[in-house]
Amino acid sequence: MQFRSSFTITGWEPAEADKTDEIADIARARIRKSFTGDLEGTSVANAILYQTPVQSGGYAALERITGKIDDREGTFVVQHSGIRDAAGEGPAYGDVVPGSGTGGFGGVAGTMRIEESPDGKSFLFDLTFE
Repeated sequence: MQFRSSFTITGWEPAEADKTDEIADIARARIRKSFTGDLEGTSVANAILYQTPVQSGGYAALERITGKIDDREGTFVVQHSGIRDAAGEGPAYGDVVPGSGTGGFGGVAGTMRIEESPDGKSFLFDLTFE
């Protein structure tokens, strides 16, 4: 089943680079979001990000989502990544980590992608439940 939820970034906590970091131009951050729509809830993600001088870039993240869809409530983890060109356009997609669902999301499986929506950016989930 498909579910769409708009999100707002509610927190951005960059990790401090140390002087021995060989890849200092690759940033790390903890990102917090709130979701409204088919899925209501919050999330926290650990992300690795890279931005070029011309503002293109890429990222990879593991994100734990805590929320409610219809009568299901619990958590699950999504692993996702994306790239963007200098205009800010590009694909972002991911998968539910098998076995990561708790509570009403036990046995959840599926995919997600990030899309533009009338409310800004949204996650479009394609999920199945045991």
